[in-house]
Amino acid sequence: MFKRALLCLSLFAAAAQAQVITAKVGSVAPEGTPWADWIDGLKARMDKDTGGKLKLKIFLGGKLGGEKEMVEETRNGNLQLFGGSTGALASWVPELNVLELPFIFTSDAEADFVLEKIRDRVAKLLEAKGFVMVMWAENGWHGYGVKGKCLEKVEDMKGLKMRSQESYVHLETYKAFGASPVEMAVPEVLGALQTGTVDGYSNTPLFSFATSWYNGITHYTYTKHIYQPALMVISKKWFDQQPAEMKKELLLRGEERAGVEGVRTLTEPLLDNFKAAGKTVCKLTPEASKGFEAKVKPVWDAFSKKAKGNKEILDAVIAAKKEFAAQKK
Repeated sequence: MFKRALLCLSLFAAAAQAQVITAKVGSVAPEGTPWADWIDGLKARMDKDTGGKLKLKIFLGGKLGGEKEMVEETRNGNLQLFGGSTGALASWVPELNVLELPFIFTSDAEADFVLEKIRDRVAKLLEAKGFVMVMWAENGWHGYGVKGKCLEKVEDMKGLKMRSQESYVHLETYKAFGASPVEMAVPEVLGALQTGTVDGYSNTPLFSFATSWYNGITHYTYTKHIYQPALMVISKKWFDQQPAEMKKELLLRGEERAGVEGVRTLTEPLLDNFKAAGKTVCKLTPEASKGFEAKVKPVWDAFSKKAKGNKEILDAVIAAKKEFAAQKK
């Protein structure tokens, strides 16, 4: 009788253990950033709301590789959740490159409005390629970090070797501005800046500090040439195998606005931090900004022609921008 009771207890414990679902979350975002806080909040909420039946195991700072690698692993089901740039996900969902186009957005409010308008369209595109959309996130507005000078006009880009994100839109943007792009994964960039393999990079103030890339530059020009949203997605291959109650929990997006606002509130303080670190900070004049904007048409045209469906989503974004402008009047 005693042995039978022990056997029953063992079987019960094994069954209880089997009910616990563990999911890996990967991101290149380092510890100590709003992204880390956002994902920690997601982990705590899921653990609490599921009574410990859903556990997230978080890998930050590119510990699981570059963004392209993690996107592929997510699609294959080896990584369950991925938080990262739309540019990286565009390696499988090329239509998402529309959100990486230079000067496609003019303000936070416009970006928020447009992203909400195209949410369902984006979710369907992701699902067709093996990803389940959870929520929008944010990297923010890009500037250029370089050695030796501020980029006060587009001509200042000529001849610079610039690290490029693993996205053809970013590559084409550099070419349009006269620079020479060098495609490179996040973990390689700081060393490349320090050795002179590249002269600079395009990224946000937050990412510049989170990755310590600012240590490899002398000047940062806050051009705001790209507004970069980001996404939290789930592997559809893995998601489809989960019970209904877990699917519902995984799709909640209560942390969405907190994640976005967490990034935005740090922008101005981080620009001040560049100065405190001995870096020169510049902002484009309206006239200089127009000089950059005048060069972007070839990038938009290349996007429209690159893949089926690109023009459709660009038209949807432009329509949403017009709707936003009309509401402001």
